[in-house]
Amino acid sequence: MSSAMVVVATLLFGSLARADHSEGSDTDLLMVSHGEDTRHVSVGHLSLFLYPWHQLEQDARDGDLFVCHLAREAKPLIDPDDYLTKLQSAFQFRSSYQDEIDRARDLGMYLVRFGDELNSTLLTKRALWCIRTILIARSAERRDPVFAPQRLAEATQSAAARDLLTNRHIHRESATVRQRLRSFLEEEAQ
Repeated sequence: MSSAMVVVATLLFGSLARADHSEGSDTDLLMVSHGEDTRHVSVGHLSLFLYPWHQLEQDARDGDLFVCHLAREAKPLIDPDDYLTKLQSAFQFRSSYQDEIDRARDLGMYLVRFGDELNSTLLTKRALWCIRTILIARSAERRDPVFAPQRLAEATQSAAARDLLTNRHIHRESATVRQRLRSFLEEEAQ
């Protein structure tokens, strides 16, 4: 193994780290390296991320929402040099997360218009990403970031978003998902 691939820390994040997982939840692991490569591999319910430390540190200073998630909720599995604490210390909120909101809204509107081209499972996954990204970004702007789907559902004023977040593991027809996503995006635009 080359030195570029040496893992210096492994962090657990997501629902298992928060202890709000359910049947079918992914195991989300972040492996920190001193290399250059960034990778993401999903196998079954395992989602493995490999990130170089210098990238994570820069993203923390830039207020990246993924790194915010790590800084707020990750648990060290193997971290002898305390990279999680270093990441938490480096994190700085942005003054605005409007760019993330706009990207999520644009993808959401694309899904509303053309989502019938996707199977309903993938459509639901992408719609939930849009909703969660917008709600997480709004909470980060308030300096009280929320990542758990159930807590996001409790915090939103949107009944459509609350329904999709709360019942995210229930299979739905594409038309229903697109209608709920449209309702959320219209409410969000007001």
